[in-house]
Parts: sequence; C-alpha cells; structure tokens
Amino acid sequence: MNIKRTKILWTAVLVSSFAVIWSQKAQSDAPDNAMTLLEFSEQSADLAEKVSNGTVYLSVAKNSGGEMGRGLGTGFVIDAIKGIVVTNAHVMDGGTSATVQFHDGRVVRGVLLGVDKQTDLAVLDIPPGSAKHQLAWGDSDLIRPGHLVMAVGSPLGMEGTTSLGVISALGRQLKMVKGSYEDFLQFDAFIDRGSSGGPLVNMNGEVIGINTAIGGGGKDPMWRGIGYAIPTAIAKRYVYDLAETGTIRRGWIGVTVDGLDAQAAKLRGLDHTYGVIVISVKKGGPAEQSGIRKGDVILEIDGREIQTANQVKARIAAVAPGSPVKVKLLSRRAIRTIRVTLGVLDA
Repeated sequence: MNIKRTKILWTAVLVSSFAVIWSQKAQSDAPDNAMTLLEFSEQSADLAEKVSNGTVYLSVAKNSGGEMGRGLGTGFVIDAIKGIVVTNAHVMDGGTSATVQFHDGRVVRGVLLGVDKQTDLAVLDIPPGSAKHQLAWGDSDLIRPGHLVMAVGSPLGMEGTTSLGVISALGRQLKMVKGSYEDFLQFDAFIDRGSSGGPLVNMNGEVIGINTAIGGGGKDPMWRGIGYAIPTAIAKRYVYDLAETGTIRRGWIGVTVDGLDAQAAKLRGLDHTYGVIVISVKKGGPAEQSGIRKGDVILEIDGREIQTANQVKARIAAVAPGSPVKVKLLSRRAIRTIRVTLGVLDA
C-alpha cells in the first residue's frame, strides 16, 4: 500500500470518527423533539416532490434574425383551475406561445397573456384544469439571510432538478434592462440556463421568488454560486395584472430620493444608515399632498426597511395605484408615520 493511499484511508477514518462523535454529541445535547438528519432528509424530499409537481418546463419557438430556434425555460402553475403559468419575460423573448410540459410528462400549449420586461415577468394561459397541481404564494418580506430555500427548474435542460440552499442577501440590483424595477433575493441554491422562471420556495413549499439570473446577471452567464430571484412582494400583483389585462399599472409617489451614508445619518441624529433622503418632491403629487418634504428621510414603506433608492422605486411601483401605503420617515428630527395614497405612474 503506497503512502498516498494510506493517507486517504486515514483521512476517511478520521472523518467518519468525527461524524460519529458529532452525531452522538448532537443527540445527547438535543431536546427530545429535535429533528434528525434522516427526518430532515425525508421532509426535504417531500418538499421537492410537492414543488416539482407544480413546476412546468417550457419550450419557446423564437425567430432570431430570420432563423427559427427554440428557447428553454421553466415556469410554475399559480392557478390550476384557470390555467395560469408564471415565468420570466426573457424566457419568452418575443415568443407568443410555448410548449408546456408538466412534471408527469403531459404536454399542453401555453399562450402568452402578458409580459413586463422591466420586472422580467411573463404569464401564460394553459387549458383550464389541465394542471393537476399548483403552487401557493409566500411572503418574501418574511425572508431573512440564512433562511433555507429550494429552487426547482431545468438547468441546462435537465428537467425536474431540485437544489437546496440559503438566502444570501436581500435587495440586490443588476440593472438587467433599462428602467428595470429590481429588488432581487440573492441565494446559493443551484440554478443555470433553463432554470429561469422557475420557483424559489420556502420550507413550506410557498413561492417566495421567481428564479431569474445567475452570476453577475445578464452580463455574466456563468453560475458562480450566486442566483437571483424576483421577490413575490414585487411580482405577485404584476402577475395578476398581466393575467387579467395583459398590461401593468404601477404605483407612483412623486419623489426623487438618494442613498443615506453614515455621515448624512449622523447629521440627522440617526444611529443607522438605512433609509433614503428625499431630494425633490413633485408638486401636486401624492407625496406632497401627504406632507413629505425635501430633506425628509424615508425609513420604511409598509413596515419594510428601505436601504436604497431603487427599493423605493420597485416597492412603490408594485403597489396598485389608488392604494394607501404607510411611510415611516424622519422629518425635522422627528420620526412619524404617514399614509400616502399612490397615483399612477405614467408609462
């Protein structure tokens, strides 16, 4: 037996011994109701089966420079009775229909109901009742870095691929298209080309994001342990707008804002750096009518801390025009919360 092989065997023995010791210690320290790794594994498999049943795989006919081709992607059923499928706008990429394959192998035709490139969302119509399963929306605003998530899709055409990971960060921006509305969830579960439009779910199997990009976004097509998903807090209303009318109406508050650095926060008596400074207020707009002034600091919108100017843009736009939002702000060194009824953003 050579030295290299001996080292490998000893390493394997040490790793196995450590695993046994760690397992015994964990069992002795854990409460009686603690979940074992085997139980977690079984529940993870159940979750993968549940989510896969509501996931579909798309093949889209495309005309590129006069040449016909096909693009692949993923989607998920959000309403099995009506026949509503959600995916990414870039999956459709000019196509008006798609071949939709269910997890059990059945195939139907999906017709495009609406697309919004600025949020990278598209909605398809499939025959009512043809889907046997659907997925439920979850609340992406409850997600924190470190939370477990599962991504399901067809990376590189490998249908039914599931991957477990964690939320790595919130509020990411990639500037994928001009005028985009982005507030991405960042996660490390594996996705790749073909995964776009698939569901990112929490441990209850609820959709908290729509898988959209990898690596550095559109400029970097390689997976580098980083994936991005559109949060349901942004996507949910848009999906129903596209399904019902084929168009999007975005909320508007009528302010221009900028980021808040540590020095600016200190000058205003804040002990944190989240929030954005109002640098202009549209005359006669919703913000002015509600008493928001130039120099105010917007801290939260509907209970969600605001970190960047882009978050204000994305969050406000995702609320239906005419709806009230609660805005927590610092105004003249006093913290107050006001209600602002949103207007309609001009197209």
